[in-house]
Amino acid sequence: MDTITLGDVTLTRVQEYFGPVDMTPEVFFPESSEEAWQTHSDWLAPDFLDARTRIVNSAIQTWVLRSEGKIILVDTGVGNHKDRPYAPVWNRLNTSFLDNLARAGVRPEDVDIVVNTHLHIDHVGWNTYLDGRTWVPTFPNATYLMPKADFDFWNPANDHKARLGRGNQNVFEDSVAPVHEAGQTRLWDGSHRIDRNLRLDLAPPATRPARRC
Repeated sequence: MDTITLGDVTLTRVQEYFGPVDMTPEVFFPESSEEAWQTHSDWLAPDFLDARTRIVNSAIQTWVLRSEGKIILVDTGVGNHKDRPYAPVWNRLNTSFLDNLARAGVRPEDVDIVVNTHLHIDHVGWNTYLDGRTWVPTFPNATYLMPKADFDFWNPANDHKARLGRGNQNVFEDSVAPVHEAGQTRLWDGSHRIDRNLRLDLAPPATRPARRC
């Protein structure tokens, strides 16, 4: 667990998963060049790339920000018990993420804000947990900040077609919709000021959702 301080904000990295994602660089990053991977192979292997199998390793993690007395989580990983038929590496995970979060001094009820930078499979999973047979918000006192463009794009009711294909299947239904239905989301567009230290601004992909992967 790593902690750094930037001005008045403290950031702590809380890891959910680190390991192979069963994809080669060409699959994981289809627009990257073989030359780029070869040029940087001296530091990519073995931590980020298995030189023998050419399988990429990936870290799934949450950033805990402490600013102006509030606890803010940036992205919430894959989540436990999520049905991900087209992402077998992350299908029905059962990790100790909440224990890791507790070791960082954070209980679910302590969280004031959750920032989902975007709504892909590995960024929203711990938005919810399975309570019996129902997905409920993991952080009951938090406001979940989501880009409106992403929310609209991934909402099945809008029937957008993504290059990711079925890779994001079930994600909106089990990790986004329950939070929205609980009245805990704030959909933002353009720019959103969290406090005097933190501001959200749209990056180009989020302003052009038709090209989301």
